[in-house]
Amino acid sequence: MKPMKIIAMAAAMLSLLARISVARGYIIICNVNKDDLMPCMPAVTHFSVRPPAQPVQACCSVLRTANLTCFCELENKYPWLLYMFGIDPDLAKALPGECKLNSFTRC
Repeated sequence: MKPMKIIAMAAAMLSLLARISVARGYIIICNVNKDDLMPCMPAVTHFSVRPPAQPVQACCSVLRTANLTCFCELENKYPWLLYMFGIDPDLAKALPGECKLNSFTRC
């Protein structure tokens, strides 16, 4: 592999690790504990048998503390990460609007 490719891959991995960190056994993604994001999962996943749910208040509360720009960067640079967790990128992008977080512009 060429040295520039190796450097680019290393930089991308460091960028990803800067956004996802582990503290005291918890996975922190964009300033939010991954477990705290669980109330959002029904709103960002869908199955063929049911449409996605509307976000619950607990989900919207968590999003108010999250770094939403960071989530956009993850979605744009590492879409496989969303798919790994079963998250539909289009539903995830719509979530701030569903929670009426008007101060956030879409990705």
